[in-house]
Amino acid sequence: MADQLKMFKEYIEKLKGVVGENRANFILANTLFLIVAGSDDLANTYFTIRTRQLHYDIPAYADLMVKGASDFVKEIYQLGARRIGVFSAAPIGYLPSQKTLGGGVFRKTNEKYNEAAKLFNSKLSKELDYLHSNLPNSRVIYIDIYSPLLDIILKPQKYGK
Repeated sequence: MADQLKMFKEYIEKLKGVVGENRANFILANTLFLIVAGSDDLANTYFTIRTRQLHYDIPAYADLMVKGASDFVKEIYQLGARRIGVFSAAPIGYLPSQKTLGGGVFRKTNEKYNEAAKLFNSKLSKELDYLHSNLPNSRVIYIDIYSPLLDIILKPQKYGK
């Protein structure tokens, strides 16, 4: 995320150089910024690499991830973003890679992973509601992808299969 912030700051400077500061501020305030946070951290950092498990249980790691997402939202808000959507974590226990790595010989769905994603999503949603209420002139929203993806996974016939 630090690299993304650095690149965003560089973009803002280039934008100001092209359209001027007032127009750049208008563009930033009226652009929809979409952020993906959580799924990769859980699937590939917490559950796969496992070094984080030495320092954090799942609730504490969810708190750490929410703080990171919240700090990122506050940073881009300070840089002029006003319309910000943050995607929830997906049902990672159903991901083929996670079924292979954490689902045993029969590649079963790992419900522990899904429970971690749901916990993170619950905490993230509350934090984004708080930010929306406390960042003036902002529209900060939580975008639930967990539920629709789970529905597609569990009921593919509803979607044409």
